[in-house]
Amino acid sequence: MKRDLSLLRDHNFDAVVIGGGIHGATVFHRLAAAGLKIALLERNDFGSGTSANSLKILHSGLRYLQHLNFKRIRESIRSRKLFMEMAPHLITPMPCIMPTYGLGLQGRPVMAIALALFDLIGCDRNQGAPPANRAGRGRILSRRECLAIGPGIKAEGLTGAALWYDDMIVNTERMTLAFIKAAMRHDAVGANYLQADRIIIADREVRGVEVSDRLGGAAFTVHAPLVINAAGPWLGEIQRRSRQLPTTEDLAKAVNIVVDRALFPGYGVGLAGSTDYVDHDAAFKRRKRLYFFAPWQNRTIIGTTYKYIAGQDTATIVTDEDIVEILREVNTIYPMARLTMKDVVFSHAGLVPAYRPAGSVRHSAEPQMVKHSKVIDHTRADGLKGLLTIEGVKYTTAPAIARDVEMLLATGRGPDGSAAVGPRPHGFADRRLIDAYGRRFRHIEQVYGPDCVEIFQIIAADERSACYLRLDPPLLAAEVIHAVREEMAVKLSDVVLRRTDSGTTGCPDRHDLRAIAGVMAGELGWDEPRIEREIAEVLAHYAGNLGLKGKKDWMESR
Repeated sequence: MKRDLSLLRDHNFDAVVIGGGIHGATVFHRLAAAGLKIALLERNDFGSGTSANSLKILHSGLRYLQHLNFKRIRESIRSRKLFMEMAPHLITPMPCIMPTYGLGLQGRPVMAIALALFDLIGCDRNQGAPPANRAGRGRILSRRECLAIGPGIKAEGLTGAALWYDDMIVNTERMTLAFIKAAMRHDAVGANYLQADRIIIADREVRGVEVSDRLGGAAFTVHAPLVINAAGPWLGEIQRRSRQLPTTEDLAKAVNIVVDRALFPGYGVGLAGSTDYVDHDAAFKRRKRLYFFAPWQNRTIIGTTYKYIAGQDTATIVTDEDIVEILREVNTIYPMARLTMKDVVFSHAGLVPAYRPAGSVRHSAEPQMVKHSKVIDHTRADGLKGLLTIEGVKYTTAPAIARDVEMLLATGRGPDGSAAVGPRPHGFADRRLIDAYGRRFRHIEQVYGPDCVEIFQIIAADERSACYLRLDPPLLAAEVIHAVREEMAVKLSDVVLRRTDSGTTGCPDRHDLRAIAGVMAGELGWDEPRIEREIAEVLAHYAGNLGLKGKKDWMESR
């Protein structure tokens, strides 16, 4: 997986995918496996936009029963299987609970029926899953069992809890990358930091994409008769430059925070918010927004809040007001948490499709989120041949949407109507490397799965690369070298935030950042000023995701 722009500039393709988030990545892989010559363009780094805004949860689909959305439940189950086939090492079953009160929608009888109905709809959920990835059946917990999991859960009127199983995607960034790497093993071509400036359209037919290299400044055209625009919040920008009509109604900023504490160890917990909220798409209205607490890396991810963005702004800076809003709500619905700004180690933010507010002041309106991802075939929609637009809504259902795209194009499918999915198998030489280094560096196989072999090869060639750059979480120099050589990491932020676990639970200190940058400098030829710029860029990213007013002071303190 090399960043070679000549492969894009000097060849014609069957299709070009714009956007290297989870929707672009899964389409890229699906069509490459189906036999198309396909290219992927990403304006920043792979998976660095809205796909980075995640509770790390692979949703089972249970909550869609509120909308009687059986199609989306089945879509979630199909996607789960595809995620599982691609990277089972990144997925682990996660028990989740929701407290029950009274006899209404939050009551034990209703939740018991919902769990039974969900088990019926998802009876094939574990089909083909490895034993370690098989999810359990839902059940109703007693009041005592509920309070044992969450001692601070509101006890007044509490009758118990509904328990079901979602899955935790331990590293969503590496999951996105897994699909991209798998596509490139099918001879697909892609590049990060390559901006799609304009879709070239002549005589109502697509001819390719004008692009500019955000690292080197070069501009050229990628030629293809089919373009799939999966650029997320940048869809509108590309459509304006290409003189298309907009397809997205509106966008809302979604924010999750990460706190340096396991509030409900081992369990995901859904608690009703304190303020009224009406989901107009729901068949059964709870009248409260659900806040979810996901256990992750001995920390807790909490979300999600939504706010309309200003105009066409695609920036996702998290303000202190964003964080305070979540903290205030959490301390209201779960007072035992007693969270403060000091407990927040990171946040995730992304822009997601929303319905345009009607008859209300925009800045104070409560966003109504779009529930269904859309694949727009512009040949049918507006007579523009060779263009598809994907408006993705959930990380969870991306593989199912990619399958819909493949079926729409109806090209190169296998006898069962599906393209090949999955990581590469191990060979004999691979097993020898794993046997030689797997016990010594246990985290490598857990994080990288089959790709661990590439890292062990680096260590076998140079034992100096087996040195630890940091211990919590563990990071070897070989992992950084691998990210540069095999995973197109060209910035320090690529390694810290997306190729490794070193920065996903909070900002590493300056000493650790310098150690990582030093290894990258040896691979990429960075001088001292470049190292300092890369470190400053990473620190600025964290400051922008911690709602810090005194960003300069915080950066200097690192």
